[in-house]
Amino acid sequence: MHAAPGPASQRPRYFPRQVVTPTELNLANQYFMERMRRHNRMLHGWGVVCGALVCRAAAADGSGPDPWKISISPGHVLDPLGNEIAIDEHRVLDVRTEGVTVMPDDPAGEIDDPWCADAPASSRTGTQWVAVRYEEGLTRPVRIEPSGCGCSGTACEYSRWHDGYRVGFLPDCPPSHRGDPPLPDELTTGQGPAPSCPPQDPGPWVVLAVLDIAADGTLTSIDNCTCRRMAPSLAAHWWRCFPVKPTVASVTSTPAGPHAAGTAAIRLTVAGSGFKPGVKARLGPGIRISALKAAPDGNSLAMTVRVNTSASSGDRTLTVTNPDGSEAIAAKALTVI
Repeated sequence: MHAAPGPASQRPRYFPRQVVTPTELNLANQYFMERMRRHNRMLHGWGVVCGALVCRAAAADGSGPDPWKISISPGHVLDPLGNEIAIDEHRVLDVRTEGVTVMPDDPAGEIDDPWCADAPASSRTGTQWVAVRYEEGLTRPVRIEPSGCGCSGTACEYSRWHDGYRVGFLPDCPPSHRGDPPLPDELTTGQGPAPSCPPQDPGPWVVLAVLDIAADGTLTSIDNCTCRRMAPSLAAHWWRCFPVKPTVASVTSTPAGPHAAGTAAIRLTVAGSGFKPGVKARLGPGIRISALKAAPDGNSLAMTVRVNTSASSGDRTLTVTNPDGSEAIAAKALTVI
């Protein structure tokens, strides 16, 4: 079941004293849903992002694999229309059925068919392709007031959509899943003609695995790769940054110290390494630092220092802090008398 189609390129504009109807509110939801689907389809493509592996289902008594049944692990899938399919729990499916529709409130494992659907007309043996597609349904019914002037009678209306999916079987590997994917170099070198947009309707299904089923229900092989289309993801790619800790080798002042309270325009030069643009420095209370600048090679700092008249006497420690939080400390960098 799907929401009614509408002008996906339009979104409502609200203004004072406007009469807001369900049409405007549903249009806003539809606009952003279609925009998200278009983003997924054009920028991320479609296929299995992660997980959703098909395996033999274990028998309840632990005696081994259960004939006629498969298990699908949790995973995430993008379908060709840009819908996200979240398989949150392990699912067990009897391959003798026509498949199963899963909604968010369904328990994990195998879902019993409440309508006692008949088995397929022909015995499902030989090679079968397990696939998944997006489905949505209505939920959370609420009472609504009757229209007109009547004083009796109530009605119900569903107040929410919910996402789900259907697992089914295909007679063959779809054409959209065949062929060779582009090589990584073709995506990174920027060579070749301008890319064309993906086809608009490759079908709703995403294949998970190919099964070979014997006449007694034994799964002789499960292939999670041959007809599976994988969608690239950056979720598993990451790195660490390595901070460059600054070091202070020497501190010189012009004019040379010690410096009396109230002295201004002291030029302080710090030799060292690892000083980054945006570095900060401090010399404690009563000392004002201005015109702080790191050299392009990061091996020196220059700053102008003013000693306030209220500054207490004694040796001052210079603390240099890079934008990443790494610090270097130089004791007795400035002496106030």
